[in-house]
Amino acid sequence: MLLEVSDLQTRYGLSQALYGVELCVDASEVVSLLGRNGMGKTTSIHSIMGVVPSFAGSVRFDGAEIRGWPSYRVARLGLGLVPEGRQIFPNLTVRENLVATAAQGVGENRWQLDNVLEMFPELTARMDIMGNLLSGGEQQMLAIGRALLTNPRLLILDEATEGLAPLIRDKIWACLHRIKASGQSILVVDKNIRDLMKIADRHYILEKGRIVWQGDSDALTANRGELDRYLGV
Repeated sequence: MLLEVSDLQTRYGLSQALYGVELCVDASEVVSLLGRNGMGKTTSIHSIMGVVPSFAGSVRFDGAEIRGWPSYRVARLGLGLVPEGRQIFPNLTVRENLVATAAQGVGENRWQLDNVLEMFPELTARMDIMGNLLSGGEQQMLAIGRALLTNPRLLILDEATEGLAPLIRDKIWACLHRIKASGQSILVVDKNIRDLMKIADRHYILEKGRIVWQGDSDALTANRGELDRYLGV
């Protein structure tokens, strides 16, 4: 198993946010993390990445215990994050954003600048434009491309298509399917359940900081009551 999270517990001050979160992602697998706003999805991701410190539990990546590691060490181990809100470098050009954190890949399917620009040709003509001058859709493409160029073993996307126009959302989902086809392991948070069920192998639902349901897309479709209760759709 590539990523194994067990009994993960996190608090902000005196307020506990995660109560024993358990999830896993295998190599070449796509897993979704679902739940309404404020249920702990971003906190779970930030706890895995070391952005927010957890106080109990285990986070193992390829067998190594990484809970308590600083986020830069987690990233160097092979976890690439596309954060909520994109968080590209606004005063760097598109080219500088892409190459600033790029890692040298190994093997046939490792990501290079040409691969990213082939996937997101919209960025080619914007290479010398500052990041803060891009549209929301272009910024999301840039954020995904930047994460891919770290050559992650696990790509984590927090709110992958939030706030994007329908055509841009379709473009992002098409690219995620291509990324999955390359064998990339992915953990993704998004509200577009219909699209997630097409790409994800398994799903977890978070409710008030706890995993309350897990299963594949067929099980999620069959358990409509679970969707109504935990996701409000």
